Amino acid sequence: MFKTRVILILFVAVSLQLTAQSKIGGSIVYKAELNKKYVDSFLVELNKEKDTPMSVKQDVARMYRSSKPDEFILNFKYEESYYEHVPKLEEEGGYNIGSSAGTTPYYTNNKTNSIVQMSEYLGYISHEPLDWKITSKTKNIGKYKCYQAIATEKLYSRRGFYYTKRVIAWFAPSIPLNFGPKYYKGLPGLVLEINRDKFNISAIKINLNPTKDLKIKRPSKKAKIKTEKEAHGIINDLEKERKKRN
Repeated sequence: MFKTRVILILFVAVSLQLTAQSKIGGSIVYKAELNKKYVDSFLVELNKEKDTPMSVKQDVARMYRSSKPDEFILNFKYEESYYEHVPKLEEEGGYNIGSSAGTTPYYTNNKTNSIVQMSEYLGYISHEPLDWKITSKTKNIGKYKCYQAIATEKLYSRRGFYYTKRVIAWFAPSIPLNFGPKYYKGLPGLVLEINRDKFNISAIKINLNPTKDLKIKRPSKKAKIKTEKEAHGIINDLEKERKKRN
């Protein structure tokens, strides 16, 4: 009963502010980093490997322990958004494993309910919105009270099989924007944090009153937008070619 009441209040609040939302533009800076629990469990399993030299294990552990966060920016204006990775200057000290949150840009359009991944190698890929379940759990992120929502992602492995992962989103109804990092959107409030098994994505800067024009990169009107299934077929073909070369 409480959960139903919470959801009703959230949707009523958002519906009262839809007009205001359509006039808002802004930018959100997100930080993505490896989940410490994932790193710990991965290194435990790595140490059990008998065929892996100790020097290799030490190098891998060093890379994971010293990984630096990735930074992303989400620009939104009217009903559109564009999410992209912010590249870093190369630093001394070797390879940075990053956050495992991916670096591919995403374009979304609330009017057409579209989410488009803009892959350098696979082209434009359409994503279906996730089926979120809002819970009664809350927490404060900065000055914003956020509600928890949970969804199950269906992902595709390069080895050619599907698998699922749970994703947790924390969204702020007081910022009535249907946006978030990557394809994590579709909730009655801006998504400020994402928790996945491998990584966490957190908003670190929110600017709802930008003083300069915002960059919204859209797919060209002539672009062919693939389904996820079509993209998975291309991945299979690329893997077959790679195996032939090896």
